[in-house]
Amino acid sequence: MKLKQKVINELEKDTFPDLKLLFSDEVLDISLELLNKFLDEDKKKIKELLEVQNKDLVFDSFEDESKLDYFWSLLNHYQNIENTEKIRKIIEEFRPKLQDFWNEVAYSKDLYEKYLYVDKNLDLDSEQKRIMFLRLKAFKDRWIDLSKEEQDRLKDLNKKLSKLSESFSNNIVDSEGEFEYLIWDLEKIKDLPKEVLEITRKKAEENWKEWYLFDADPTSYQAIMKYCIDEKIRIDFAKANYSFASSWKYDNRENILNILKLKKEKSEILWYKNYAELSLNSKMAESPKQVFELIEWISEKAKIKAKNEIDELKKYFKLDEIKAHDLAFYSRIYKENEYEVDDKELKKYFEFENTISYLHNFVNKFYWIELKKIEFDSYDENIRIYEVYKDWKLISYYFLDAFYRKNKRPWAWADNLREKEYFPKTKIPVVVNVCNFQKSLTWKTTLSMRDVETLFHEFWHALHEMLSESKYSELSWFWVEWDFVELPSQLLENWVWDRESLKKLAKHVDTWNSINEELLNKLDKLKTYMSWIFVSRQNEFALLDMYLYSTEIPESIVELDEIVLNIINKYSIFKRWKDYKMYCSFGHIFGWWYAAWYYSYMWAEIIEADVFNRIKELWMFDRNVWEKLLKTVIWQWTRKKAEELFIDFMWREVDNKAFMERKWL
Repeated sequence: MKLKQKVINELEKDTFPDLKLLFSDEVLDISLELLNKFLDEDKKKIKELLEVQNKDLVFDSFEDESKLDYFWSLLNHYQNIENTEKIRKIIEEFRPKLQDFWNEVAYSKDLYEKYLYVDKNLDLDSEQKRIMFLRLKAFKDRWIDLSKEEQDRLKDLNKKLSKLSESFSNNIVDSEGEFEYLIWDLEKIKDLPKEVLEITRKKAEENWKEWYLFDADPTSYQAIMKYCIDEKIRIDFAKANYSFASSWKYDNRENILNILKLKKEKSEILWYKNYAELSLNSKMAESPKQVFELIEWISEKAKIKAKNEIDELKKYFKLDEIKAHDLAFYSRIYKENEYEVDDKELKKYFEFENTISYLHNFVNKFYWIELKKIEFDSYDENIRIYEVYKDWKLISYYFLDAFYRKNKRPWAWADNLREKEYFPKTKIPVVVNVCNFQKSLTWKTTLSMRDVETLFHEFWHALHEMLSESKYSELSWFWVEWDFVELPSQLLENWVWDRESLKKLAKHVDTWNSINEELLNKLDKLKTYMSWIFVSRQNEFALLDMYLYSTEIPESIVELDEIVLNIINKYSIFKRWKDYKMYCSFGHIFGWWYAAWYYSYMWAEIIEADVFNRIKELWMFDRNVWEKLLKTVIWQWTRKKAEELFIDFMWREVDNKAFMERKWL
């Protein structure tokens, strides 16, 4: 069988995709030919659709599988987890063609008229009506009646912004990929976790070097900041971390300036004052002013409490000043001395396999979900692949890519690589979680509590997608308001810290004993330890994001640097200097889709605190509570507006009292 046909056959299957085949060099070599073939097919489908007489239209006239969407989604995933020059060139070469096609569909007045006809003249069920409302709203939001000249400019802006975001993300990967730091004096790093020392020692050996070789692995970075006794080394790591992609060939500042300018122009063409207003058009928040008032109010209170926390450290260690690069180091020692909690020992209660098992048993108990691991060759030996069943019916495939690799993009995320399809034939969705945990070389892998929170958070994003009850993919995933989508994922993080859950989750990697009452009591006291610093940091990012997208655009890189530094120093608890260029690797708002809505994490936490408080009142392991959450929120996705979903579960509007109490505000 010819390779092209083999790939086509693989994409037509409704089973888990053969990623080892699809990501092989042989398939990548012909991927552009395949993408162009699939693009021609989709263009032909649109042409044929537009030739259908309105009287002959049915709702399913607009439904069809797209090998183009599926294959493109897979290739983008591969670039995210293995950002090689080959896959990068494929994406860069084909993206403009794909953007042209998307633009033509997005501004097709003929297609818009057909949607209008179906919406007004066909007998649609409630889900179909909701989909038509969302489709028509999207056309109206793009101002379908704009002049051809304005539409052409918008199409051009979309192409340029797509290319700029891709370049921005690639620069981060490349800049981080070049970072290496060799440490020869074991005495300075002897307190680092054993597994970090083993991994950095092996990296040095693999590169024909002696001693310990560190790269941009986030776990190793955090270990240096917490355990390295040499302040200069901590400074070096901190500077590297906040200056990635800010100089030389990977300098992202020109990209950022152009992104800001082009998004401002796009928003003005669409009759918005700025891009922040355009972004909030499809969110729960109503205006940038509302976001500023909320986040600044929280920030002001959090900064006061964060400074008190730092003052406590200064007094304890008899220091005149605690600098940003010192914070993790001194707060770790303080926690060990005063709370008698050692993070290295605490990690031993969160063995990776047991944590995964707990998650899967959790959803099995409360949602009757079974995840069956299947053996399948994939692009990495550590990939875990599952069939997901609900009520003995296969509803999704799910796979987890959990561990750090050098060419992987940073952060953690959930994604949908194949949407659910029902027409012309049923297709089972393929959902993925990607994380960047550090895998042990010699013994069982253990996770920090923050790692466990990340795993729970991303798994619930994935489960949220898998449990969407509607057969229509358009009523799930990215259509939901993005300042509501974090609710389920942030909600599950509570089961990492709550003592009732910890008794079931935390088991010692060596003895398999459950966590004891003494340690649980200590962790209760630590729930808000240094939390204000984290809240202040989160708000600092949210306000920087909103300022950049709602105010006048800088005229130069020099002005951009000055504006960012002023904003950071206005909201940060630490004084920053001109070398601080964190924003150059702020992937959420320049490389991803969080532009002018990074605030959504804090917004969703206010909603989540309210919901969790109610769940606690009813009992957090009550199956009836989980069933209600499933039926009113998780199943629904965007069948209704986010406000309505919240009210369906809570029977009232949002109250921020629970959030205030949680944060001691």
